[in-house]
Amino acid sequence: MDVKRVVVGIDGSPAAAEAARWAAAAVHGSGGEVIVVHGLGSSELARQAAISASRGLGFAPAGSPPPTQDHRIEDWWCQPLVDAGVAHRTIVSDCDAVEALLDTARSEDADLIVIGHRGESGLIHRLMRGLSDHLLDHAHRPIVVVPYHPDRQPRS
Repeated sequence: MDVKRVVVGIDGSPAAAEAARWAAAAVHGSGGEVIVVHGLGSSELARQAAISASRGLGFAPAGSPPPTQDHRIEDWWCQPLVDAGVAHRTIVSDCDAVEALLDTARSEDADLIVIGHRGESGLIHRLMRGLSDHLLDHAHRPIVVVPYHPDRQPRS
């Protein structure tokens, strides 16, 4: 399979960093690109709204920039892609992670979707169903779930 465009979900976790490394390796040498997706979802939007409201109420300096994920995503979360020297770009969506990944994969005609897996297997995870379960139910393209093991060193 010739992989030219990969969508990878990212959230700042070590599992997402491992997924980004995998995605970089998948497009390395093909001239392809990695599209980094972060879905804010309703909880993050509510947090940002509270911060914005506090700025309006005088709790934060009026001249301070509004909160944003973009700087953190590019400077920290995309470091595995920068280290690998692959082309990438970032999309921050107001949707939850699943919808953001599915919408981006569809609109960008991605070859595959890559996510990290933290290894949660407890009862609550099974009841709530993980990100990978929801993607498997709705994606119309291959999905790679990259396992993350805290005791294993990252791939170079």
